Amino acid sequence: MKLIKYCLAIAVAVCGCMQANAQQYTVKGHVYDLQGRQALGGATIAIINTPISIMSDDAGYFEIKTNQPEAILRVSMSGYQAQMVRFTHQNRELNIQLEADAIALNEVRITAYSSNKTGKETAGAVANISGSQLRQGSGVSLQPALNSIPGVRMDQSTLSESRISIRGNGVRAPWGIRNIKIYVNDIPVTEADGTSRIEALAVSDIGQAEIIKGPASSIYGGGTGGVINFQLQRSPYQEQSIEVSSLAGAYGLRRVATTYRNGGDKMNSYLSYGWQQYNGYRQQSNDMRRFLAGNFQFFPSEKQIITILLNRTTQHSHIPGSLTQQQVEENPRQANAANIDKQAARYQNWTRIGIGQQYLFNTRFSNATSIFTYFYDLDHPLPYAYIRNYYQSYGGRTRFTYDPGFALFPTKFTVGAEFNQANTKGTQYVNEHGNEGAINGNSDYKNILYSLFYQSETFISPKTTLAIGLSYNGLSYDVSDYLVAAQSGIKRFKPQASPRIALSRNFGNMLSLHGSISSGFSPPSGSEIKNVDGSINSRLQAEKGINYEINAKGNLLQSRLAYDLALFKMDMKGELIAQSVQQGITIYNNAGRTSHNGVELALSYIAIKEEDGKAISLFRPYAAVTYSHFRFDDYKILDAQNQVKAVYDGNELTGIAPWVVSAGLTMETRAGIYFYGSYFFNDRLPLNDANTDYNPSYQVLNGKIGFKKSLSKHFEINLYAGLDNITNSRYSSLTSLNAVAYGGGSPAYFGPSPTRSGYGGLNIKYMF
Repeated sequence: MKLIKYCLAIAVAVCGCMQANAQQYTVKGHVYDLQGRQALGGATIAIINTPISIMSDDAGYFEIKTNQPEAILRVSMSGYQAQMVRFTHQNRELNIQLEADAIALNEVRITAYSSNKTGKETAGAVANISGSQLRQGSGVSLQPALNSIPGVRMDQSTLSESRISIRGNGVRAPWGIRNIKIYVNDIPVTEADGTSRIEALAVSDIGQAEIIKGPASSIYGGGTGGVINFQLQRSPYQEQSIEVSSLAGAYGLRRVATTYRNGGDKMNSYLSYGWQQYNGYRQQSNDMRRFLAGNFQFFPSEKQIITILLNRTTQHSHIPGSLTQQQVEENPRQANAANIDKQAARYQNWTRIGIGQQYLFNTRFSNATSIFTYFYDLDHPLPYAYIRNYYQSYGGRTRFTYDPGFALFPTKFTVGAEFNQANTKGTQYVNEHGNEGAINGNSDYKNILYSLFYQSETFISPKTTLAIGLSYNGLSYDVSDYLVAAQSGIKRFKPQASPRIALSRNFGNMLSLHGSISSGFSPPSGSEIKNVDGSINSRLQAEKGINYEINAKGNLLQSRLAYDLALFKMDMKGELIAQSVQQGITIYNNAGRTSHNGVELALSYIAIKEEDGKAISLFRPYAAVTYSHFRFDDYKILDAQNQVKAVYDGNELTGIAPWVVSAGLTMETRAGIYFYGSYFFNDRLPLNDANTDYNPSYQVLNGKIGFKKSLSKHFEINLYAGLDNITNSRYSSLTSLNAVAYGGGSPAYFGPSPTRSGYGGLNIKYMF
C-alpha cells in the first residue's frame, strides 16, 4: 500500500511538472521611436535561442507566446539599433523604445509632416541629426553638427552670438534667429513675433534634431525658412543610471554636469543639471551658464502617452562686438571699444514648462496635444541703450489624425491648430558705462499668433503618395507706449493662406523621387515695425515666398551608400530690407525681391560596420555639398522718406557663400577607441548689398579621439580629447552684414572666431 501511494505521488509530481513546462506565457507591448515617440510598425521581436519571432503592427503593438517564464527578446528594425530586452512573466506590458541608428538616417522614422515615414520616403528636404552626432565635437555648440547639413548654416563667433539660416533665410537677421521656426518636444521656442534664441538649450541635453528645409506650411504654419524641431534626450530602454561629466579646454572652458536616466515601461525619466564657464577667445566675451533640464514620459495605458518638459537656464554673457578689417589685422582678440565702454552684455534667465499628450482613440483616430508657458527676464546693456525686458508667453498646439480606411486611394487626414500669446514689458535707458541712465523708453507689447493647418496623404498606388496641405496664419502686435502715447497702436497682418502639394514615388531601396511646391510668409518682428520717429510702420507687410523642389533619395552598394539630392528654386517677394539711418537706429521696408536657386547633396558611406566582424566596428566617411545661386532680382534701397537711393538688382545675396562643403569621418573600434574628424569649407561671401566688400573663404579642420568602455556591469567611462581649428585658420564665421561706417571710419564687419584650441573630458556612468 505504501508503495502504491509513493508511486501515485511521483506520478502527480511528474504531471504537475509537465503541466508547468507546458504553460504558455504571453509577452505583449509596444515598440516606439525613443526620441520621436512614433509607433514603429514592422519591428521584429524575436526570443533569443528559439525560432519564435513576430512583427509589430502599424500601431507598434505585438504579442508573442513562449513557454519560458523568463526570456530575452531581441527587438530590431532597419534604421534603429537592436535592443536586447529582458522579460519575466511578471511583466504585464512592455513599452520598448528603440534608439535611431546614427549611421542609417535614411531609414529613421521622422516626425516631419506627421507622416510616420522614413526620411527616404518623405517628400521634401528633411534632415535628421542624432544626439551622438551633435556631441561628436566638444559638445558646447551646435555649429559643427548643423553645418554638416547641406543648405543649413550656423554662424557663431562667441557662445552668446550666433545666427542660423536655412537656404539663405535668416542670414540677414542682425541678431538671433529669424524666418525659422524652432520647437523643443513640439513646443514652440520661437516667440510670437517670429524671433528665436536657442542659448537656453544645452547641447548635452538634446537627443535629436530634425530639420525641414523650406516652407513647412502643412504642419507648422507659414514660415519661409523652415523648421528645426529639437527633442530633448530620453533614457535608453531598461537603463537606470547616473552620469557625471566634466570638460576643460582652451580659453577658460570648463563644464560639469550630472545626469540621471531611467528608461522603464511605465515611465521614462531624464534629468540633468550642469554649469559651464567660458572666458572666451576675445576680450569682453565671457559666458557663464547654469542649466536644468527634465524630460519625462509616462505610459499610463496602451492608448496614452504623457510628456512633461522642464527647462531652466541662467546665462551671463558679455558681447565683444564687431571689428574693422584693420582692427582684425592688429589684434583679432580685442573687443569693440564701444562695447567695452558700455559693458555690452546679456544677462537672462529662461524657464520653459510644457505638458503634452498623445492619445490613440482607436487604430484609425489619434490626437497629440501640448500646452506650454515660456518666460524670461532680460538685462541687456548695449552700446547705444540699456534694455530691460520681462517676457511671458503661453499657448498650445493640437493635431488630430484620422484614417477612414478607404479601400480605393487610402488617405490619412491631419488637422490641427497652434496658438501663442506673448506679453513683453520693455524699458529702455541711456547706457552710462554699463549702468542705467535716464529712461527713454517704456512700452508693453502684446503679440498674438495663431495657425490652423490641414494635411492629407493619399496613396495613389502602393508606391505613389500625394500630399496636400494648407495653413491659415494670423498675427497681431499691440504696442502701448507709456512715454509717447502717439507711438502706441496695433499692427495687424492680413491672415495668409499657405498651401503645399507634394508627390512622392518610391522605386525601391535605390531610389525615391519627390516633387513639391510650397509657400510661406514671414512677418517682421516687433522690433522691426517701427518708423524713425518710433511710430508703427503701417505700410510694412510680411515677406512671402514660394518654393519649388525636386528631391531624390536612396541607398546603393548593398545599402552602404546613402544619398540625398535636392534641387530647389525659391522666389521671395516683399523682402524685408534693413536700412541704418543713423547710429543706433535701423528701419525696415518691403523693398526687394530675391531668387534662391540651389543644389544640395548629402552622401554617407558605411565602409565597415559591426556585422562585418572586424576590429574596426564602424568606418563611415560622409560629405555634404551646397551650391547657392542667390540673387537680388528687384532690390532698391530706400531712405527715411521712402525715396530710392540705390539699386542693387542682380547682385549676389548678402551673406551667402556660393559653395559650402562639409565632410567628415566616424571610426569606432571594438576595443572602445573612437575617432571623429570633420572638415568645413566656406566660400567667400558678400558683406554688403552693394557687393563691394567680401568675407574671404576659409577652411576649418577639427578632430576628436576617445575611449569608451564598460569596466564592469555597473561602470562605464568615456575619456576623450579634441582639437578644433587644427590648421590655426584666422577667419570670421559670424559677420555683421551691411555694417555702416560712422565718423569716416571703416565698417566693422568681423567677429573673429577662435584659433586652434584644445579640450578634454571624462564621463563616468554608474548603472544600477
